[in-house]
Amino acid sequence: MATLVVATGVTLGSWLGPLVTGAGGDLRLAGASSVVVQPGDTVWSIAARIAGEEEDVRAVVDAIQELNELKGAAVVPGQALLLP
Repeated sequence: MATLVVATGVTLGSWLGPLVTGAGGDLRLAGASSVVVQPGDTVWSIAARIAGEEEDVRAVVDAIQELNELKGAAVVPGQALLLP
């Protein structure tokens, strides 16, 4: 049982460890597939920052919501979101 608890802690620590927040509200990526929500961020603003020039921001919003099982567009500072 103790081994399972330690293994779970190590796994969570290795996943959450790279998530960092930046000063000034800038977008900080943890690797290339997640982001930590900063004050003032919305799903739309994050999607707009990661969308390609020819990509529809609405499609990126939908993908972020689906990946993170979001029921709506509400996010809170400090929340980690997976990115498409």
